[in-house]
Amino acid sequence: MTDDILTIDDDAAWRTDAKEHGWVLPPKAAWPLRLPVVRWLRATYHTIRVHHFTGVWASAGVGLGPPNQRDLWVIYAISRGWC
Repeated sequence: MTDDILTIDDDAAWRTDAKEHGWVLPPKAAWPLRLPVVRWLRATYHTIRVHHFTGVWASAGVGLGPPNQRDLWVIYAISRGWC
């Protein structure tokens, strides 16, 4: 039951971020890419890419710190099958 409460809170925070910043999701992926296991693999892959990209720029002295919050916002949507 606590997992459901955390999920609802996370989804509410995700929607709040969208409203506050005016973020819009990219077009939905094809339905096979939104299947549970595939979407989790996609989210993991993109998370690794975002953190790698951030690390590369940081090592060059150009990084701005942590990954862009919109990127993480989209990855959350991918993990939920919304994008």
